[in-house]
Amino acid sequence: YIVAICCAAVASTMWPIVVQAQSDQHYTMFMYNKLQYNPGYTGSREALSINALYRKQWTAIPGSPKTVGFSCDAPLGSYMRFWRPAAFGISLVSESTGIEQNNIARAYYAYRIQLNHSVVSFGLSATANWYSASYTKLSPRQGGDPNFSSNIDGVLLPNFGTGVYWSGDNFYCGLSVPNMLQNYYDKNQKVKNARQIRTFYLNGGYVIGVNDAIKLQPQLLTRLAIVGERRLPVNADVNLSMIAYDRLLLGMTV
Repeated sequence: YIVAICCAAVASTMWPIVVQAQSDQHYTMFMYNKLQYNPGYTGSREALSINALYRKQWTAIPGSPKTVGFSCDAPLGSYMRFWRPAAFGISLVSESTGIEQNNIARAYYAYRIQLNHSVVSFGLSATANWYSASYTKLSPRQGGDPNFSSNIDGVLLPNFGTGVYWSGDNFYCGLSVPNMLQNYYDKNQKVKNARQIRTFYLNGGYVIGVNDAIKLQPQLLTRLAIVGERRLPVNADVNLSMIAYDRLLLGMTV
């Protein structure tokens, strides 16, 4: 087992890119949350994997971001030859930021192809997203704005995603789109133009052996977000970790 001690230079839970839409979850420790944005990752650890997350930012500020998450995935193993390449998983995430509440449930399936020294996995995900926003609690400087005159109460937003994940003993890379649909949060359009963002993710990492005791692992997660006909600026997270004796991990994300 590896004990991880990491320093985060940037930390945010949900980050609005434009006023008309909202992005997917943004995890500083993205390398430990691959399942959330790439269904192809399902079962890649070759064992039952359970992950739990709790994060509360800026605790002294009312309405500060809070995230609670749980995920579980595993390959079916060799119990039945027909199902050997398959893997399944689930995840539950609850987010609250200010006037917004977002609850997300996802189910994952991946078909995994064994190569000589690596595995290529093709994944699908199905998502149910329950979203609420109490806009009437806000106090805008200019009154009469129709975008703040009514609330969004527990609207259900179904979605689906896809991804491919290629991994070996000392590397991984993936390409995915966790939300293919750009649902409007308000079906009645009382709150205009508020919709989900379609985001393309490209990620990768490689383990470099320095000596018998020390390894370095640079990792990258790149995002390209599209809202309607708009393409937003590309942004990326970069992590560099040092692994000592396969027991201790020190790292930093920027």
